[in-house]
Amino acid sequence: MPSTRFAIVGCGSAALPVCAAIAASPLAELALVYDQDQALAADLAQRYGVAAAPSLDSALTDPAVDAVYIAVPHDRLAPLARLALEAGKPVLVEKPLAITLADADALIALAEARRLALGVFYELRYNAAIAQARTLVQAGVLGPVQSVRIQTLIDKPLSYWEAGYTGRSHSPWRGRRDQAGGGVVLMNTSHLLDAVWYITGLEVVRVSAETATRVAAVEVEDSAAAVLRYDNGAIGSLMVGAHLPGAALGDERFDIFGTEGQLRLPDPYGADPLQVYVRRAWPEFDLPAATWTSLALPSAPIFTQAIEAFAQAVQHGLPAPTHGRDARRVLATVLALYQSAAEGRALVLQERVTL
Repeated sequence: MPSTRFAIVGCGSAALPVCAAIAASPLAELALVYDQDQALAADLAQRYGVAAAPSLDSALTDPAVDAVYIAVPHDRLAPLARLALEAGKPVLVEKPLAITLADADALIALAEARRLALGVFYELRYNAAIAQARTLVQAGVLGPVQSVRIQTLIDKPLSYWEAGYTGRSHSPWRGRRDQAGGGVVLMNTSHLLDAVWYITGLEVVRVSAETATRVAAVEVEDSAAAVLRYDNGAIGSLMVGAHLPGAALGDERFDIFGTEGQLRLPDPYGADPLQVYVRRAWPEFDLPAATWTSLALPSAPIFTQAIEAFAQAVQHGLPAPTHGRDARRVLATVLALYQSAAEGRALVLQERVTL
């Protein structure tokens, strides 16, 4: 089967692991790169022995390109994805896909009208613990889900807001509401919100939240807390902080509580095992009753698996495995959380209006 040839649009920090994943996969190939910062594009082009496109238009219309991966500031994701779709290219977009529901809806409609894959890079679905948790929940091991606890506890350097984690490119966009759309909830916790839905299939229907900017001199939140109501009646809690002293690897995680058991999901970027407690034994999963079991799972190259899943969808003319509708679901929850905090009331998601 021929490999899917990708153009990279946006050569900052987010593109680095994606380029490495493409290079590691027999199902994908890097065709060319583009960035309005020519130095960033030239760097990636040299690393991977490909061309740096002279313009955005040339990158999107090059016949050697089968699909486009887009990683730019949040407010530019939707406009560039629209251009890629209009150029007839399937597109894989960094989260959150868009910063308004209207823009997300327009992209979904355009992709469906053109019969093109519209994917969003929520790569944690390919984490082994999350994949196994999905299997266990769908098998009924936990019984009906009754509670979810999500925490995103991080101690980001203040330089993050100007240069990300790597310092590869400098721009204040992460701290500007009009460009970022939100702070630590949208940038980090959105991954966990998507993972919880992927495992449980539960939709958030109401949210009550508080947000604050306590440490960083930015327009977006660096801390938040919320109560979530899911469509089966389950209740979730969310605690988020971007600058918490002592926070370390292992502090971005979530727990799922059912009537018959509990899952403790490890930090998806670490190597800790998935922990499971069940009231009755499940021999088919090697789970004894009334004791905690640690499931050591093989590490998965999650970026490569995400790329390959999208590449296969492109090759077979199928919808993206992590679709624009998945990103819209997360975005609706995050925007409702922000509006709830701003208005000081619990918000039913159907009531959401554009901020």
